[in-house]
This record gives sequence, C-alpha cells and structure tokens, in this order.
Amino acid sequence: MEEFENRKDLSWMQELFVKRTLIGFILKVSGLVVISWGIIYAFILQVSFSQPGLDGMSMIESVGGIGSIGFMTVLATYAIYGILLIGFGEVIDLLQKIHDRNEPYPQALQAVENNSDAAYVPIPLFAEQEIKAFYSEQNIWIDLISPTRNRNVFIVKGNGRTEYIELGEATPKVLTEEEIGNLFN
Repeated sequence: MEEFENRKDLSWMQELFVKRTLIGFILKVSGLVVISWGIIYAFILQVSFSQPGLDGMSMIESVGGIGSIGFMTVLATYAIYGILLIGFGEVIDLLQKIHDRNEPYPQALQAVENNSDAAYVPIPLFAEQEIKAFYSEQNIWIDLISPTRNRNVFIVKGNGRTEYIELGEATPKVLTEEEIGNLFN
C-alpha cells in the first residue's frame, strides 16, 4: 500500500514539472532552487552564529545568534518565495493549456477538418511543392498538408496554426474564415 502511495506522489511530482512551456518550466525550477537555497542558507546561518558549549560537545547560541526562531523565519521566507515561483510557473502552464484547448475554430472549419473522405486522398505533387514554396518564402515550417472536399483547397498546419490555402491563381491564397464558411457550406 505504501509503495502505491509513493508512486502516486511521484507521478504528481512528475506531472507538476512537465515541460509544457519554457517560461513555466524555468519558473518552477527556479522555485525549487530558491527553496533549496533557503534550506542551505538557514543551516549556514544557524551553524555560523552558534558557539561550542563549555563541554565542547554542545552548541549554544551567541548573543547575536539567530536562534531557532530566526532559522524558521529564514526557512519560511525562502519557502514562500519558492512556492510563489512554482505557482506562477503552473499558472503560465495552465493558461497555455487553456489557450491550446480554446483555439478559435469556426464550426465550418471543424466540419472540414473532420471530413473523413479527404483523409485518404493523396495530395498532388505539384500542389505540395507550390504550398511548400509559398510558405518557405515566409520562413514558415509546414508540419502537415491535408486535402479537403474541394480539390483546390488544402489545410496547412505549421508553426502552431492552421490555415486553409486555395491554389489555382498566380500564387496560393490564404482563405479567411468567411471564405471557408462560404466555400464549404
């Protein structure tokens, strides 16, 4: 039973420090560093302001020593700052998660993307080359090109965004949401 609880705690800790966003991860790690430094600093202060006792074995606090109240104050201060940094990192990760989940897609675009007939149609080589050339001029890396029901329109995913490209004119044209809605309804 105890091993199961340890695994549960380990997975919670691993989930907390999953690298979703770079800034969130850096804030969480710096929070751990602040907490660790606070522990080390509190012990250094405690030891440096203590003097050996009369018997040579025990330690007594000097007049300027920080004592156990000072030790706990230093420890609590750094712990609070570290927890705040970890919390800010988690907030950034949660906001990124919400942004990714609520990416604005009109319903017409969702219907086009969920079109199962287009998923098995190969993309013509000339269309793929024309789309890649168009995006390479803009220094955008393409992750995926998918066909749609319209043979001149393709779904292009790259750099974290989805665009619909219409071929057939002199240069490829990025369609607006209104044009996509009119085209596929």
